[in-house]
Amino acid sequence: MKHISIFLMSFLTAFSINAQQNISAVTISVNSARTPQITVDGREYNPNNSTADNKTTISVNNLQAGQHTLLVTRSNQNMNRSDRISTVFNLRPGYDMLIKVNRNGSLELIETKKAGISYNRSPMRDADFNTLLKNVKSQRSINGRRSAIANAFNATNNYFSTSQVIQLLQLVNSENFRLELAKSSYRLITDRDNFNQVYDLLNDQSSINELEDYAGNYDEDEDTNNSTTGKVAMPDADFNSLYRSIQQQWPVSTQMNSLTNAFNNSNNYFTTYQARQLIQIAGTESNRLQLAKLSYRSITDPVNFSQMYNLFNSQSSKDELAAYVNNFNTGGNTNVAMSDAYFNNLYQSIQLQFLPGEKMSSLVNVFNNTSNYFTSAQARQLIQLVSSETNRLQLAKLAYRTITDRNNFSQLYDLFISPAARNELDIYVKAYKG
Repeated sequence: MKHISIFLMSFLTAFSINAQQNISAVTISVNSARTPQITVDGREYNPNNSTADNKTTISVNNLQAGQHTLLVTRSNQNMNRSDRISTVFNLRPGYDMLIKVNRNGSLELIETKKAGISYNRSPMRDADFNTLLKNVKSQRSINGRRSAIANAFNATNNYFSTSQVIQLLQLVNSENFRLELAKSSYRLITDRDNFNQVYDLLNDQSSINELEDYAGNYDEDEDTNNSTTGKVAMPDADFNSLYRSIQQQWPVSTQMNSLTNAFNNSNNYFTTYQARQLIQIAGTESNRLQLAKLSYRSITDPVNFSQMYNLFNSQSSKDELAAYVNNFNTGGNTNVAMSDAYFNNLYQSIQLQFLPGEKMSSLVNVFNNTSNYFTSAQARQLIQLVSSETNRLQLAKLAYRTITDRNNFSQLYDLFISPAARNELDIYVKAYKG
């Protein structure tokens, strides 16, 4: 009877913890001169407080983990119209969320870990841990110790208390090794509220900051796969500096160049909110679409990436971005066509060349450049800069590798008067696919 009671108590405790993890509190703060309408999952909530700084706040305390929708309608007292701001947000188990609707209509989604949440894991038993500790100590070289600790952290069935991790990390003296191993350990920690004790093992403030950023941006969903994303979003200070430097640039083509470089830099990672701020610097929808595609690789919170779709007025742009994301996640073709700003500069530079041979040489180089990708429409415009059908056929063949929307490549067949040229291009395309 006693065993049954213990079992029931354990079951009810685990059930209670699980339920606590799966229920999240959402606070929504709206900057609006007039009281806004706030709807979550189709249910309207009546704001019960408004502050002097025109901010209205509501709290929803019973939302399950998963995807939810938010619609905010703000009345504009100076203009006879209303702003409708909508988004889809994702709640993770063990986290609450604050959603800020700013005056300009932008959104901030801020997650906060619930206090006192247990992850239902037990650290390694003392006897097993002592054996591991002796094994690491027996390694004579620092690389041997690092390797032994890394293997322990990579084992999928191992979990550690913060105290145990500290004891292991104290066995290596290299700051870089300690930082690397501390990041690897975070997935395995059973008492993450105490993880800040690990920071005391690091001497360099930049290392401490890097570990804090890593822990703060760690994606809890990756625990299911026993791995981490390894992506840490750019610190606010660095991001604000980058944002200001690009915002102050002129002309538009220079801004676009800098934004492209920022997202192409393999060392840069951004939250969806950060990437969204950068992309809003670009004025045209086509450039924003280009940048949104480029940014996806660098996003640390892909569950919130759907917020990007609000940057586009055209449904076709939203659909194209969704298709790109789906392709990216399934390992498909993710080549991104040259931005309008880049393309226009390139087109004009070749168009201004006087000699036909000079134009042809430049176009061959453009299509042979493995870093260049074009839409069918862009390639068509470039090829039309030469009049010889033989040259056009050569360029069309070269262009096919660079095309990001090959379903539209048939548009290029209209460049040829001769059926023989069209047939030759069609044979080339089929052979290329084969």
